[in-house]
Amino acid sequence: MRGRGTRKRLLPAPEVRLIPRVRAFEARGAVLKFPSRSWSGVRADDGAVILAIRARDLRRHRRGSRCVVWAPGEAAMDHEERLTHCRLAALHGRAEGLLAYGEAAKVDPDIVLPLRVVRRGQEYWAEISA
Repeated sequence: MRGRGTRKRLLPAPEVRLIPRVRAFEARGAVLKFPSRSWSGVRADDGAVILAIRARDLRRHRRGSRCVVWAPGEAAMDHEERLTHCRLAALHGRAEGLLAYGEAAKVDPDIVLPLRVVRRGQEYWAEISA
């Protein structure tokens, strides 16, 4: 249900140094297949799925936060790659989340969210427990 939950904008603290998305994935041990456009990857040593999500897309609900991480018909350049990673994360029951801020999609390297990726209809959602 897309319309449920409130949107409360998450902003990094002013003193936080944001880094490029590609560097954030590398810091977590994942090399992106398409560095200029990939928003998800798999860590080589343990197979953990890592998903970058825009902080503005998170919606709070009574048990935490959640957001859509894949939906059919999206025009994203990494659409099929992201679907593959969402399926893998749902199979494993968990993933790691990186929060991306602003149009440049820079990431706070010190925040790694434990995600549960679930399929709802044709969409995949990332859930963060409170």
